[in-house]
Amino acid sequence: MRKAFIISLSAHFALMLSLWTTCSKEIRYINIPQVYQVQLIAMPEAEPAPPEETAPEVQAETIPPPPEQKKKLRPKKKEAETAKTTAPQVNSNKQGQSSQALSGVRSEEQFEYPWYLRLMIDKISRNWRNPYNETAEATIYFRVLRDGTITDSRVEQSSGIPSFDRAALRAVVNSSPLVPLPPDYTDAQLTVHIDFVFNPM
Repeated sequence: MRKAFIISLSAHFALMLSLWTTCSKEIRYINIPQVYQVQLIAMPEAEPAPPEETAPEVQAETIPPPPEQKKKLRPKKKEAETAKTTAPQVNSNKQGQSSQALSGVRSEEQFEYPWYLRLMIDKISRNWRNPYNETAEATIYFRVLRDGTITDSRVEQSSGIPSFDRAALRAVVNSSPLVPLPPDYTDAQLTVHIDFVFNPM
């Protein structure tokens, strides 16, 4: 037993010696940097920024606006009446004793189709049955739509004789529809002012 104890002690001693040798080789020394003492001082005040130089004002050249395109204005009613579209008068004689005519056809639009006005006056004159036998004149206003329909017909200027006015207005109303407006005519309608004139012979 004593021999075993000596062997165990020797083994422990050898182990401790080997551990000490190994650890002594891996020991590293850490260099601690030297501590320096510093003193904080206030930052110098920033110098004010130099004033900005204002650029001299430059007068911008005014560019004239583009010339306005002149719009084609339709003549006003009064101008349309002075420069009216005229159509040939259609007269109807009764045994050489009297004369009735449709004349002074005017329009607020520029209408350059005299053949159409001739057809319109011819149809209205066939429907005119005048019951009056003294001099009289009335103006009837109406509109012709694209399909030839007559609308908004009314007595624009009375003759002062109700029966004569009614006969003239009835002639216009009974003539609807007219021939459709010409295809080259671009407006949606045609306004017409037409004079009914009766002169006994």
